[in-house]
Amino acid sequence: MNNAENGASQNGPWILSCSYCMWTSLDIDIKFDKPTNIRAQLLSLKNGANRRPSEVRASQFKSPLASFASTPSLPEEEQDEKLGSPMSFDNKPALGHDARFTALKNFYRTQIAETSSSPSDHLIGGDFGLYSSPNALSRIMSLYNTGVGMHGNNKKSKSKPPVMREALTQAEGLIIPTTGSEDHIIEKMAAEGWDGLASMEQQQFQQPSTRFVDDLLPLPVLLRTKRSKRCKACKHILVKPEVKPQSTRFRIRLIALSYLPLTSIRPLYPSSVALPINLEALEPLKPIQFLLTLKNHMFDPIRVTLATPSVTPGPVSTKVTILCPQLEVGANTDVWDEALQSGNMPDPRSSRHGGAERVAEAGKVWDKGRNWTTVAMEVVPGAIKSKNKQVQQDTDDEDQDIVEIPVFVRIEWETDGGNEELGFRSENTKKSESDTVKRELAYWMTLGIGRIKADAS
Repeated sequence: MNNAENGASQNGPWILSCSYCMWTSLDIDIKFDKPTNIRAQLLSLKNGANRRPSEVRASQFKSPLASFASTPSLPEEEQDEKLGSPMSFDNKPALGHDARFTALKNFYRTQIAETSSSPSDHLIGGDFGLYSSPNALSRIMSLYNTGVGMHGNNKKSKSKPPVMREALTQAEGLIIPTTGSEDHIIEKMAAEGWDGLASMEQQQFQQPSTRFVDDLLPLPVLLRTKRSKRCKACKHILVKPEVKPQSTRFRIRLIALSYLPLTSIRPLYPSSVALPINLEALEPLKPIQFLLTLKNHMFDPIRVTLATPSVTPGPVSTKVTILCPQLEVGANTDVWDEALQSGNMPDPRSSRHGGAERVAEAGKVWDKGRNWTTVAMEVVPGAIKSKNKQVQQDTDDEDQDIVEIPVFVRIEWETDGGNEELGFRSENTKKSESDTVKRELAYWMTLGIGRIKADAS
């Protein structure tokens, strides 16, 4: 939506423009008074006026024939005289497509009510009547069989039943073409040619009277729903729409990173080693143990499976071993739960159980908390041979001493299988919400360990 005139004030007029195909609504002579409520303005343009079709009152099209049905209350001579009287509609605006359909529907509904013989007629009711009823078929057939034919001779003579008439005015939904309208259409088709005609796909979403490309109007986008939505996993409210659809906004933005456990790694310092390990100068071919910690952000406990190649790819091969590749991480619950569970029995898979000095063991976790778990990992850096200065200046090999470990992570958890929509819930929906649904997530990550010390030999 841009201003029709560059550098003009913000009062308008406004136009629709496409920066890709350079199309603007000025090509079809459409301007908007304000940059909001575009659908209502397009609706008024679609109905051929600057207002809604409901604002066009039927009293503007009032005629002598709009107040009565073709009943025998009037003499036939007087009725024929009124039917044949000329009526002028040149100074009256034409109804739009939707308004004309509404007027025609109201007219036939009135005619059915006036010509019905009983209040319980099956043709009365609903928008278009109960035409699918079997009794309605009998009612329609009786209109043609009353007093005529073989069976009608045996019946007693009755008064002439009222007969429905057709629409006669624009207020009743009648289309009155202007003089020379067909000649104008033929001349325009010959002048603009095949390219000026609207295709079948374009006419499918336009008014039935649309024939040319110039008559095509922009189609407003219909919003699919106005209901609130929740996340299936954590039950956060994702979308909570306002009264006006154009003001719908996301309350909480959840990204994919919220589902991934927070990963951190640190070296494991044995008690026998007093000096810390220099990660910028790792000793080649010397095993080093690291502690890998996974922290869960979700409200459900997860099961994690870690996988890594035994030898890392690249110019320098590094051996990697994860001592406990399968572990469980608790849910992100209240902090008080951790304090209440502190007196419980420790995890038998933990390396802290049953020994004074902690030693990393295969198949056992190193440490575990409320929503985090730590496992041990052993890394044996490869050896780098010393190179001359010319080779060291090569940009392709300047980072070959960096130790990076690719790790494949697979997460599994169970959550409630509820519907993500807020609102009325059926019994089947409530039953499905009680069942748990198994979900899984898999991704790759790279752990940066440090740099390998170059071999001086």
